[in-house]
Amino acid sequence: MPNQSIVKESRKLAQDSPIILFHISGNSSTFASSWSNDLFLVSPEQSGGNAVEYVDKDGNLRTYQPLPIAASGFELSGSNSLPQPKLQIANVDGQMSLYNFDFEDLIGFSVTRIRTYAKYLKSVDGVVQASYDANAHFTPDTWWFSRKVEETKLGVVYELNSVFDLEGLNLPKRRMYSNFCPFEYRGPECNFTGSAVSSPDACPKTLEACRERFGTELRFGGFPATTD
Repeated sequence: MPNQSIVKESRKLAQDSPIILFHISGNSSTFASSWSNDLFLVSPEQSGGNAVEYVDKDGNLRTYQPLPIAASGFELSGSNSLPQPKLQIANVDGQMSLYNFDFEDLIGFSVTRIRTYAKYLKSVDGVVQASYDANAHFTPDTWWFSRKVEETKLGVVYELNSVFDLEGLNLPKRRMYSNFCPFEYRGPECNFTGSAVSSPDACPKTLEACRERFGTELRFGGFPATTD
């Protein structure tokens, strides 16, 4: 149930500036063991280009960094189909492309929205606000990365699914490659502890490379029977 302060503010004719905060996490995905830093983001258009402090869905205080990000398509339609929102994130520095490469387009990752108003934030650009209210936000909603729709040097677009779209599936999902292993080399899924096969000690993550290291007892994370 939304806090009464947020309900009253939303009903005003002259409302305070809305703020949407985004929390992206891989902790429930197949990459949980190698994903270390969740992303806490806010659109610079809403925050004035400043970092802001506010709680996450669990009530922990977080710093949300400004990065061009926008989401749309959350509205329910009359067609009995669940919405499949789109999430757009800037990629000018190439960071999202690196995430896509390392974590298979973030499929199976989650994104949580927290919607509030600027006056309820803990701080803006380090300046603490007297009107801070950790409870003055709408109920957080969590969505799941379903697929990458588009990737350019300017930005990346992802399609999201709700938890209700995940019924009957073994999730989080991941992409199926015939000759590529997504496991981190020498990580917990790979579990290779033998001597280095090459110099420098790295793995091209192919099926043949896995055979060179494991012999017949493979720890290959790909799907050789599929076609990419």
